[in-house]
Amino acid sequence: MDKALSFQEHRDKYSALRSVVYSEVPKAINMPGVKLTPINMIALEKYKLWPNNSRTPPNGGWDWDSWVAHYRGKHPKRFEAAIWFGSILCGLLLGKMSAKNVHVRLEVLEGSTDTAHPLKGRVAYIALSAVEMYGYALGAKEARIIDPVDGAVNSYKKLGYELFQGASKNEPRYLAKVL
Repeated sequence: MDKALSFQEHRDKYSALRSVVYSEVPKAINMPGVKLTPINMIALEKYKLWPNNSRTPPNGGWDWDSWVAHYRGKHPKRFEAAIWFGSILCGLLLGKMSAKNVHVRLEVLEGSTDTAHPLKGRVAYIALSAVEMYGYALGAKEARIIDPVDGAVNSYKKLGYELFQGASKNEPRYLAKVL
């Protein structure tokens, strides 16, 4: 019988997988100028410099410092990424695997407020490509976007996602795509 992994061993395993996804996504989507990294201090500082960043959740303006700290402390199977084009931070995302790896969830996504950033209109596609690749690598059957903002639903549908209402009033609506 296999020995159960410790929390640190789980962290290391999923960190290594995230690193593979970071390097493979730009090739898979044929965007060699794109770079994915963990959400590090540089990304968090660049985020704070986005112009006109007066958005409020759920339409952006997330407290990324708190979100990242929470996910890192509670979710070793999380997927996190900063999306870059050269030295320009274009987006941030957080998600996680379900408890039994049945689906991967994109839970928080924010694109740059700079209307002229080089990945304008592509951040969601890049984020979902990464989340889907991560989920697929872990055997997920489905990718989900949790509680999407109304203005983005049609864009997600164009990427093959279907909208579902939560099973109860306490469960948010979500978009899903079979992997």
